[in-house]
Amino acid sequence: MNKKNILSVLVLAGACATAGAADFTGRGIFNFKSDSGCPFSALAGPANDCNRLALDDADTRAALDSAAHTIRFANPRVYGEKTIVGDVLLQGSGQSRSNGQRVPLTFHALVSRSGNEWSVSSHAHSPIGGEFGDIKIDPYQVVVIEGSAERVVFTPAQISETLSKPSIAARLANEIVQVQDNRTGGATDADITVGLGLSRASKSVARARFRAPSAKGSELSEAMRQGNWSLELQALSGQIPRQVVQRDLFLYGLESQSLLQPLMQRGFKKNEKLVLGAAGGKGYVRYDGQQREFAGADASARAFLQDSFIGLVLGWQQQQPQQAPVAKANGR
Repeated sequence: MNKKNILSVLVLAGACATAGAADFTGRGIFNFKSDSGCPFSALAGPANDCNRLALDDADTRAALDSAAHTIRFANPRVYGEKTIVGDVLLQGSGQSRSNGQRVPLTFHALVSRSGNEWSVSSHAHSPIGGEFGDIKIDPYQVVVIEGSAERVVFTPAQISETLSKPSIAARLANEIVQVQDNRTGGATDADITVGLGLSRASKSVARARFRAPSAKGSELSEAMRQGNWSLELQALSGQIPRQVVQRDLFLYGLESQSLLQPLMQRGFKKNEKLVLGAAGGKGYVRYDGQQREFAGADASARAFLQDSFIGLVLGWQQQQPQQAPVAKANGR
């Protein structure tokens, strides 16, 4: 490790020495408390640990200072191409300017390295489209360490603005994301199709369903508590990028499942399904016509429903009465 990289580590170590700070190292998912609430509070548990730090490799370190509301990233490695090395996901809510309804909102920032340079991109997740006011989200700033210096890449004001007023780029991205409510005939279980493209020219890429035969449709947490439920993801296109599938399996605790190694290696084939569920309180994972017992099914499904765009829409729909299909939702 050269002198510059040693200084980076020392700066991060100094940040972790403050009261209320925690240091995270190596590949893994680390949740921490959201003082602004969680999308589906009953799923998060009493601790409200639904904010997330993800570190994608062993060379990435992060310091979380909850008292100062600061997250610092350090990484001494030089990368040959742009590589995601971590992310920050903050949960909050906002009031829809169109109907006044309070809606769960998520701020998601991807932290990448190319050579020894940092770059950060961000976007918002919400189950419905439009602009939002009265934003409630923990006021974190995100910092990267460059040599012996620090650079702030996101401030609390920028995070709130990302959630309240999507940028032009975000609005354009939102225009090509189509979400269709598939429920008919009074069905209550959530069922959506996600398409990409403008209006009638959109191409369906995925279908997602949450089924809870033993609970009322509006009781998402109760369905999971009873231990009889299923979360089904189906690829309607063979063009979903393999890297996206690989990272999602990592984020939701599925990458080590032997049954899912074909997904890790090649991604989804058209019409393939991945199912997480529980029957009689026993968790399972199902893929390619095979089913295996999986004690972590509950935790993986809870994380997916709260942290992913598709999961956020599913969870929101599960707790809403059936209504006309929603054409737009924010996310990517």
